[in-house]
Amino acid sequence: MTTLATYSPEDVTILVAGVIPITGLAAGSFLTISKNLQPFTTQRTSDGQVARLYNNDQTYSISLTLHSTAESNDVLTKLSLVDQTFLVGKFPLLIKDTKGTSFFFSTTTWIEGEPDQEFSDEITTRTWVLRSSQAITNIGSNVESSGMLDDLINTVTAAAPIIGGLL
Repeated sequence: MTTLATYSPEDVTILVAGVIPITGLAAGSFLTISKNLQPFTTQRTSDGQVARLYNNDQTYSISLTLHSTAESNDVLTKLSLVDQTFLVGKFPLLIKDTKGTSFFFSTTTWIEGEPDQEFSDEITTRTWVLRSSQAITNIGSNVESSGMLDDLINTVTAAAPIIGGLL
C-alpha cells in the first residue's frame, strides 16, 4: 500500500495574540521552532556508569522570516513596543500545519529580539525571534490531515510534561 503525504507552505497557519494571522512569509525556510533545553542530559562517570538528568524546561525559540514588505512586520513591531513600554507584551501563539498533524501552541510568547533592517535594490527579509514558555507541541507528519480527535490526543500527550511539572 502506498501512502501519499501532502505538504503546502501556504497551509501553515501562524496566529499571534490568538487571532492575528502572520502573513508575508519569506520564500524558502520561513519558520524555525527550537526547544531551548533538551529533556535529558546525560553524564558518564569514569567507571562507565551513566546518569541522566531530566530538565522540565518548556521554553522554545521561534524564528519567523518575513519579507521586508510584509504587513506582519508592523504587527510584531507593535507587540514588541508594547512589551518594551509597559512590560506586558506576552501573547498566545498558535502554529498549525493544516495539511498535517504538526502544531505548536503557547499562551506565553513574547518578542525576544527585533530583526536587523536591511535596505537594498531587492526585497529583503526580516527575521523575528520569539520566545515561548509552557508550550504544547506535536512534531507530526503530512500523511493525512489531522482530525479533531487526533489534535486532542496530540495536545494531551504533548501537555503531559507541563502538567507533571505543576503537580
